[in-house]
Amino acid sequence: MSKYTEELKKQIVLEHKIKHYGVRVLQRKYGIPRSLIRQWIAQYELNGKFTEPTRRFSGEFKLKVLNYQQEHNLSNLATALIFGITNQGTICAWRKKYITGGTQALFQKQGRYSKMPKKSLIPNKPREEWTKDEELAYLRMENAYLKKYMALVQEDEKKKQQQKKDRKKSKLSEN
Repeated sequence: MSKYTEELKKQIVLEHKIKHYGVRVLQRKYGIPRSLIRQWIAQYELNGKFTEPTRRFSGEFKLKVLNYQQEHNLSNLATALIFGITNQGTICAWRKKYITGGTQALFQKQGRYSKMPKKSLIPNKPREEWTKDEELAYLRMENAYLKKYMALVQEDEKKKQQQKKDRKKSKLSEN
């Protein structure tokens, strides 16, 4: 959802057109950044409407936009208006990706990896109904867990023994 309603955007644009308010006056009146007001005015003058926020763009579209901008030597704002992109910073981000990672970077899927595990190795049924493969997977997992636990316990014991030796040495050196 957009932070500003369409009615507010339209009201600001009409005040600029009809009442001839400057962008600075509108900024002070509504507390909205000038760059955003300028963008709304340009969008409304070009299309008669405001572009919809939060769209997903394909890699081909991103490449097309960057090529068009380069061929016609356009600014980010002008390019965003032509292609109906809400934020001109999006084009700048695409260009940075293209420069650092090439065309492959534009085609990469964005987002975070899921923190949820894919699938549990332990079946969700009584142990008597497990297949041999399920039981084997469970036993391997249990074995790996116990090995890791024993290694941590041994490491902890070694640290305690080392601390005892260090204390004895410090007591001997004091006497």
